[in-house]
Amino acid sequence: MDVDDVEKGIAERNTFCKFDSKRGYVELEKEFPDEKYLWNADFHPTPTRLRNWGSWTFFAVWFGMAVEVESWALVSIGYSFGLNWFWSLLSVVLGNIIVLVPMIIQSHGGARYGVPETPLTRSRWGIYGNWIPSILRGIIGAGWWGIDTWIIAECFGAMYIISTGQLNSLFSAVQQGSASPFTIASINPTLFWTVFIFTIIVRLLILYRSPPKTGQRALKIVSWTVPFVGFVGFGILFFSMMSLTGWQWTQILDIQTTVNGSAFWYAFIGLVNANVAFWATMAISMPDYTRYSKSQFAQTVGQIPLPLLMLGIGALGLVTTGASLVYFKTPIWDPVLLAALVIQNQPLAYLTLFLLMLGVIIVNIYADTVGPGYDFANLYPKKLSWFRGVIIVVLIAAVLQAWSYYFNAASYVENWLLTYGALLGAVEGIIVFDYALIRRFKFEVFDLFYSKGRFRYFKGINPAAVIAFILTIILVFPPNSYLPTTVSSLFPYQGWVFQNSWISAILISGLIYTLLMVGWVIPRYQPELKGNIMTGYIAEDTALMFQKLSDKK
Repeated sequence: MDVDDVEKGIAERNTFCKFDSKRGYVELEKEFPDEKYLWNADFHPTPTRLRNWGSWTFFAVWFGMAVEVESWALVSIGYSFGLNWFWSLLSVVLGNIIVLVPMIIQSHGGARYGVPETPLTRSRWGIYGNWIPSILRGIIGAGWWGIDTWIIAECFGAMYIISTGQLNSLFSAVQQGSASPFTIASINPTLFWTVFIFTIIVRLLILYRSPPKTGQRALKIVSWTVPFVGFVGFGILFFSMMSLTGWQWTQILDIQTTVNGSAFWYAFIGLVNANVAFWATMAISMPDYTRYSKSQFAQTVGQIPLPLLMLGIGALGLVTTGASLVYFKTPIWDPVLLAALVIQNQPLAYLTLFLLMLGVIIVNIYADTVGPGYDFANLYPKKLSWFRGVIIVVLIAAVLQAWSYYFNAASYVENWLLTYGALLGAVEGIIVFDYALIRRFKFEVFDLFYSKGRFRYFKGINPAAVIAFILTIILVFPPNSYLPTTVSSLFPYQGWVFQNSWISAILISGLIYTLLMVGWVIPRYQPELKGNIMTGYIAEDTALMFQKLSDKK
């Protein structure tokens, strides 16, 4: 790199980076309109005056995302894999506690520097290398976008079935053993797909009116109200189902664990990792929201209740499903289908289905739209605004048709949750180990938008990140999943490594990345970083800036 570019970077870094002396936040005052691949107004760090989301807002966001149809049905996966209610609920709690750790670490960067995930990830992957995790996260988010759209259309389809007196067809389908999220769509496919498209248009209009540069106030207001209103729908369904059975539901507690020994641990490990993967996209994406946080305390406290929220909604779904087993002689896990069948008062049924739909819309916007929109806009920020990135998300969702995985428990876990969980775990290992272990939460926000800065590495790509990611994928995924071969594994027990997908991937990628950074990349591409693995690595001018911050407190 040219010496003049280095000196210019140091001078501007010290000039345009300011600190909030009370909250320890970094604010970047310089804009980078000439950096067409790195900067636009949506990516620019949030000014401190717009960082006003408190712990209540983050709790409300998570309440809205946890209280949704997929969370209600998630505990049912355990029964499909031979586990009883205790182990199914335990997997929910453990999975959410595990994923909360990298989520809080990643959230810290968004809150401290005011940047969304995609620029933040440039410090680990390089200013152009971060296209790899951006595309990956964006595609997975698009998959979830399609699943959520299916459920939204399912709610409207259920309303139509009730209004046209076609409930007998629905009852017949259930009696014949068809009790899946596909059941309602099969009654009137034309209506279903019409509603499917209509709901996409409506959500795009909402998102168009809430761009990031405004502080996304519209989304903040929605988070304060809609999730708690939406929860009422689950309450109505619960009381309706329990009333039909005289509050009998304990048959589901009598379902025994049918696997033991190594088969039990194989199923349990897979279920824990499926629950981790359920929020793995958010473990990466949270800076997209914590960039508006008023303090680190606010974003941390607001997110800590996540495991309890998921446990609560899972337990509620478990009890209600137990009552459906008593009444219908078959467990009905899908709350949309169950609401159409059991709520006999039509206006109340419409209200319940509408409220269930609102819950899905919340998680669809927060978990599967905001972050992926940034991901695709990151590919060419000068031409792709955040909203244009959202349009790309919708188009990819249509191509993926990931909702087909949602109809079958085995496919949902193995082909969807565990597969993308391993991919995201490989990304998150690099992100977490770099930020928490190597840099100890301190780096240069200026260089996230400067093409000749410290995160250029090798032609804009951090080779340590790319190598760690590729090696992790090879070690975690059996060869027949990525090569035209019948060889099922590279080494003994690789099936267990994949079943432990997210946890295996985050540990393997994090360790490989750390070794490559310390032994090669830092000495070769970032010689300005001083320190060691015990104390962390930091440039002298960056250390001085943070020292000034400490002096002000």
